[in-house]
Amino acid sequence: MRTLLLLGLALLVGAPAFADSKDPVEAIRRHDQDLQALLKRYQPANSAQRDTLKRMINEMFSFPELGKRALGKTWGGLKKPEQDTFVAVFKRAVESSSIKRLENYRADSTRYTATPGAGDKTVVTATVWRGGKSSKVVYKLFQQNGSWQAWDLVLDEVSSLRTYKDQFTAIQAKEGFAGVVNRLRAKGGD
Repeated sequence: MRTLLLLGLALLVGAPAFADSKDPVEAIRRHDQDLQALLKRYQPANSAQRDTLKRMINEMFSFPELGKRALGKTWGGLKKPEQDTFVAVFKRAVESSSIKRLENYRADSTRYTATPGAGDKTVVTATVWRGGKSSKVVYKLFQQNGSWQAWDLVLDEVSSLRTYKDQFTAIQAKEGFAGVVNRLRAKGGD
């Protein structure tokens, strides 16, 4: 399951097209094409390519929204500097784990469908085929400043939001909010 979730996060990293498209399906399709093109020439030791992938992650995913939802009630009790610190280390941890697994992501083909939501929200489902097997990736998106951003990703019924929320809740029960930040720092290479 963890591998599937990381595959889904890897699907998010080709995001520059999200800012340019009003159609969320077209935005997802273009980002996937950009990702596949980059992966064909990706060299793990190439720092410029790694930086490009990090930038792509940042442009697509709303880390403040995902972080707020993953921390639940804790978020509201944090001061703005604590929220900012959390979002920064959370972003680095996700970037780091996604980039490390990108080499494993190759799709033979993908089909996209959208389920319109209310107002500036929508859900796009990508059915990804590789080696004759399929996986469903559900992008929960919202528009912010004219740009589609993901606040959750569900891969074969495993939600990134739910996974992070469960992990953060368990860590906070034992180590408090500082424990969550410390663990994220360790994953992000801080």
